Amino acid sequence: MDDKKRCYARFLLTRCLSMNAGEPLLLSYLTEQKEFVRIVKEEAKKLGITEIRDVEYDGEKTRDILMRSTLKQIEKEPYFDRKVIKDVYDKGGSLLSLTSYSKPTLNDVPIEKKKLMNKIKVETQEDAVAARGIYKYPWCIAAVATDDWANKLNLSSVNELWDIIFKCTLIDKEDPIKAWNEKIKTNTKRRNLLNELKLSKLKYKNSLGTDLEIGLPKDVIWWGAAKKSFDGKKDLIVNMPTEEVYTTPDRNKVNGTVCSSRPLTVKGKIIDQFKLTFKNGKVEKVWASNDDEKLLELIEEFDGMNFLGECAFVDYDSPISRTNMIFNSILIDENASCHLALGRGFPKCIPNGEFMSAAALLENGINTSKDHVDFMVGTSDLSIIGTDIYGNEVPIFVDGNFAEEKVIEFIKNKKVA
Repeated sequence: MDDKKRCYARFLLTRCLSMNAGEPLLLSYLTEQKEFVRIVKEEAKKLGITEIRDVEYDGEKTRDILMRSTLKQIEKEPYFDRKVIKDVYDKGGSLLSLTSYSKPTLNDVPIEKKKLMNKIKVETQEDAVAARGIYKYPWCIAAVATDDWANKLNLSSVNELWDIIFKCTLIDKEDPIKAWNEKIKTNTKRRNLLNELKLSKLKYKNSLGTDLEIGLPKDVIWWGAAKKSFDGKKDLIVNMPTEEVYTTPDRNKVNGTVCSSRPLTVKGKIIDQFKLTFKNGKVEKVWASNDDEKLLELIEEFDGMNFLGECAFVDYDSPISRTNMIFNSILIDENASCHLALGRGFPKCIPNGEFMSAAALLENGINTSKDHVDFMVGTSDLSIIGTDIYGNEVPIFVDGNFAEEKVIEFIKNKKVA
């Protein structure tokens, strides 16, 4: 098991982040991930990475600070400051953010204190988030097994969860880098097909009640697992694991209702099922099976969270979906299902978007917000019909999976016509 963890750590550093000797590394992690963090640091040092900095999240410590502090004290609390991210990327460094399910510890903390803490975290890393969105520095979010997470999933041990993660991330393969390069070829082919379609809108339908039309920006660009750094010098994989191809919608052209297909964790609360109804892009109605207020709190926390920022395609029969597990982790669950996201859109999904101001992005239909939250909508009967810029319709998803043959046939016939 130790050998596989070390292989995973090296893979994250060398393939996902494309790090070189002498470059700084920032690790963002939960206290319960410290054992794997130690391994990452050891492997980083073997690669000649000596400047390693930390952003640790300790749920109990956070709760203690919030409960004993006044609002004025929270405003000055260095524990919530995230400016270190910009410090590291200004030096040409990389960010490795480790994620797991974490037991909720803040449920009894007054809401105004939690909101202020989140506001500080968001505002002190606002520059870094903007730079991250256009890959000005290498970053990767990666899944890490913990005892709490294994217990949440009713697994026999944390090692059983590690084995599942290694399978999802292809670390169980003889040559993980070769395996990922092959996977990226397939993913990139799908991305290229979607770009060739020149789509103007998408129509989602399934038996849960989803009936949603999403307009796309002019000259929309689709992206996939493979990323290039802003300077073009590094090949990156920013989510581990990842299955998606994605783009950003026109924030003003979303109409209808969408129903969630997997649970969503919102600030420690798991919302099993919910519906959102949009009119001219904006969330107009909210319904949640067990907590309307928590979902409303998410949508109302920051400007732009009541508009969509992403639509992503993932096969219902994807490897992660075939585990038949709900992981209670957005990183993994979003890669088991087609998903949408509330909040911040992707500037690189329109030509020259990475060079545009926030105002210009809004003029071009790209949503701006201080947050971005994915939620899952894919089902075994999901249908997605695309309409191209000439008004022609093409089946993109049939019975929950990408209709590659139909897409290729459509493209061939269009060329002949």
